[in-house]
Amino acid sequence: MHFNKIEGRYYLLAAEGGTEYGHMVTYARGDSPSGPFEPYAHNPVLTNRNLGGYPLQGIGHSDLVQDDAGNWWLFHLGFRQSGQWLTYHHLGREVLLAPVTFGEDGWFTAGHNGTTLLSFETDRIPNEVVQQEKKSYTFENTDWKLDWCSLRHPHEANYQLEQDKATLKGTEVTLDVPASPTFIGIRQRDFDATLFCEVSLDSGEAGITIYMDENHHYDLAIRQEETGYRVIERLNIGDIKSIEHAVELGEDHQATLVIKASPERYHFLLRAKGEDIPLGSAQTRYLSSEVAGGFTGVLFGLYATGKGSTAEFSKFRLDYH
Repeated sequence: MHFNKIEGRYYLLAAEGGTEYGHMVTYARGDSPSGPFEPYAHNPVLTNRNLGGYPLQGIGHSDLVQDDAGNWWLFHLGFRQSGQWLTYHHLGREVLLAPVTFGEDGWFTAGHNGTTLLSFETDRIPNEVVQQEKKSYTFENTDWKLDWCSLRHPHEANYQLEQDKATLKGTEVTLDVPASPTFIGIRQRDFDATLFCEVSLDSGEAGITIYMDENHHYDLAIRQEETGYRVIERLNIGDIKSIEHAVELGEDHQATLVIKASPERYHFLLRAKGEDIPLGSAQTRYLSSEVAGGFTGVLFGLYATGKGSTAEFSKFRLDYH
């Protein structure tokens, strides 16, 4: 709940209906912080629960904010489902803004007829205000301490993070256990993207993972085996762990790994001699909140496993289209 005092009245905002497709914003007001509070007659004041097939769902957890010009907004959360009639989301909850209008009686309405749209036509924001959308993420233009995150309690001695590369030391802890493997990840922010990174290792396994949790992740990695090195595409969905495709590298312990993302699928490729060799694809839905649980969405992670192993990641680039 959130509490606001506006023009001598006290407004109590609440999130109801669960944090999924029935989510909504309701409010009540009173003349004292201890009540009594009268509920808004047309609650919910903001929700997309009746907009079946609309990209934005799960609208709720809001707060009233006022800008420098005196305009009021509802600052709230929501998520984008992966397709019009696909009730799955894997990007996690995102921050949204809906316009608020107070009536002469002190009650307010929000959004477009009580719903949140992908965009609003408004004269409240000056034309000279332009949102700068960041489309490309690299080691050089991100901050290791702000843009990247690790799992649980990382062992700092296993991470050497520099301006243009990351060196990770593997341990016996893998991505499949609720512990702290050697892992550093950046959140997926939009559906359509291309990620590539050069990876080299001396032993064990290292690569890129699309990670929701220890039971739900897709891995594209280099592994050392008795016959040499190879690149694998592995799917981890609950108790099912399957290497879908592999390409032998022989004694070559370096490769450029590529992942292409779309709303419904991830595609895995090996870049060699200027060509992208397809290794397979997997549906995004199996990494969604509806399947795996959780609210924060997937991470594009760099990881290393294998006691005593060392992996180097360079030329990382994540482009959103």
